[in-house]
This record gives sequence, structure tokens and C-alpha cells, in this order.
Amino acid sequence: MMPSKRTFAKRVAALAATGFGIGGQIDALTSEPPPDSSLAVGSTEATVESDGETQSDQAGLGSDRPRSAVAAGSYDPAATTSSAVDTVVTGRIDPAVLTATGLPSGIGARVKRLLDRYESVSLDGVRQAAGSAALTEKGPEGCAVAVGDINASELAGELDADPDVAREVKDDSGFARFRAQNQGSAVAVAADELVVAYGPTPAVAATHRDAGLDGGRGRRAGTTASFGSLPPLLDGDATVCVDLGADAREYLRSLLADAPVELRTAVDASAAVGASLRVTDKGSESGGAPGDGGGGSDGPSVALRYGAVADPRRLDRETAEAIARAAREGETSLSDAAVTRHGRTVIVDAAAESELFASHASLLDAAVGDPIEVTDA
Repeated sequence: MMPSKRTFAKRVAALAATGFGIGGQIDALTSEPPPDSSLAVGSTEATVESDGETQSDQAGLGSDRPRSAVAAGSYDPAATTSSAVDTVVTGRIDPAVLTATGLPSGIGARVKRLLDRYESVSLDGVRQAAGSAALTEKGPEGCAVAVGDINASELAGELDADPDVAREVKDDSGFARFRAQNQGSAVAVAADELVVAYGPTPAVAATHRDAGLDGGRGRRAGTTASFGSLPPLLDGDATVCVDLGADAREYLRSLLADAPVELRTAVDASAAVGASLRVTDKGSESGGAPGDGGGGSDGPSVALRYGAVADPRRLDRETAEAIARAAREGETSLSDAAVTRHGRTVIVDAAAESELFASHASLLDAAVGDPIEVTDA
């Protein structure tokens, strides 16, 4: 007999919401604190002055690295926050994966509105996006970057024409810098590179943006996150790693109060968690809708990997195997769950054959609409 959605949520909760479910990365993350070149995204060779003109010589002739610290992997959100940090999140995505998976309707609609607002920004032109955020009592603060075919002069012109955005005074970063007038966001634009920061106020967002351009500025000792040995073990087309803090842990406990005891054990035991997603079959062009996870033979197959760094005396293999076994029973959304241990790190591999977003949203008693395709048009 097929279990209820709530029952299924409890079964997979330990796979996707705790020590088995929030981190990973498309290229290998490092287990060392930032700065770290393994967090770097694709390279660019030219930058743009704050007047919108390309300046290759600013970055150095023949440069094969992105210019910003956030793209190079040396931005630390916890070193720049305006209040105490509880949890740190970092992730990366290859936007091409959205062609296969789509996005839940609510998130997808927001992305489409953003793409429609600035015609010079094309999702098809972005090779990779990455970012990090610190979760504080005032909300998330952080910085992200998109690297690819970005026309800096055109985008700077569109931002200049936006009444809700103000250009900032030129500096020596090689980026054109802007901040929102009334919302907590700020951006910087260079040829083939777009940096976006966010915070509770425009000033805080601008501070994170500047740190995302120059990762060494304002760094405080002892504030960087630690993802343990998770990063080298996780890769995929879309990933995220989380250094789990006390407040986030307590929130998970209350949110999943009715979950199995194994879940509560995982929440208490895990210091860092992670997950990655990889599309293993991109034959969806001839058939199924984005995000159907392979409802037919032409649909994409999504491989999932979840991980947790935990004391093996508190989260032993038997507990992990019990969680994986529960996730396999009675539902095909997550299948073939298998457990391996690497020292203090537990890894769970699974597959999503259908309802990729709905099965995970159910963990939070949330609902998502049908996945929608995210394109520039």
C-alpha cells in the first residue's frame, strides 16, 4: 500500500533535511576554510571600468582567472556580516541543468521576471554560478557570482536606466558598482562576470559585494565555515554545503518533531551537511516536461548524493542504513538509496525518478507547483 505524503516525508527526511541533505558541489569543494581555488568558477580575461568600458589590462594580460573573490573562492560571508553568524551555506550550479529539471513554479517565476527585467542578462550565456551566505538573526547575508557571456557595457547601461538602482563612485576594482535604493541588494559588473550581494539593507549588501570583489578586505579570524571532509566527496551539476549552526539545528528539530528517531539523531549529530544533484540522462528534449524526473523513457534521470559529517559514535552505520532503507520503501521518488562511510562522513546515494521537487518540499509540509522551464524568452 502506498504511504501518505506525510509518511513519505518522514522516511526521507533524514536523507534530505539533515545530516544527509543540504550540501555538495559541482566541482570539488575543499574541506579547508576559504580562500580556496577549488571553489573558483570558470575563468574570464577582461574586466570593465566603472564607466562600463572593458579594461583587459586591469586584470592582467592573459589572465585565466575570474576577477572577483567570490568567483575565485576566497570570499567569506561570515567575515563581513553585520551580526552574529549561526550557519554558513555555499553552493554552485551549472545553469544548463535547469533545462533538464526546470524549477518549482514559485522560484521559476521569480527567475523569469529577473531575466525579463534586464535584457542583457542571458541564462544561456552563463557558464556557472556560485555563492555563499551567512544566516544571521537579521536574515541571510552573502554574495554570488555568475560567470559567462555577460555584456558588461549593456548591463551597466540598463542598471543606469533603472530608477531603483544607483551607480556608485568609481574605484580601482575594475568593476562598475551599483546598489539598490531601497532594497538590500548591490551588484558589480565586469566583462563576463556579474557579482550580486544581498543583506538586510543596501549598505550591508554593498559591504558584502565589496568583500566579494576583494575577499581579503575586512576578514576576521575564526569566522570561516568548516565543511569537514564533505566537499571532496560531493560533486554534481548543482550543489550546496552547509556548516550547521545551533539556531538552524533547533529549527530543524522543531520542524521535524514527528520524524523518526533516526532523523533526530542525525540532526543532533551532524556538524556539516551537503547534497549534490547530477542529471545523468539529458534526453528530455524529445519528451517529458522539465523537472518530471523521467516520467517517461525520454525524461532525465537525476542522481542525488547526500552527506553528513558526524561523530560515528552518535551516527553509526546501522542508523544510516535504517534511514536509507526507510527512504526506499513504498515510493519511487527516491530509489536505490545506498550508504557508505568515509571516516566521520556518511554518504547516501539515491536516484529521483519522479517528483524531484515535490518529494523534497513535502519534508517541510510545503507544496510546489508543476516545474516550469526557465529560459530567457
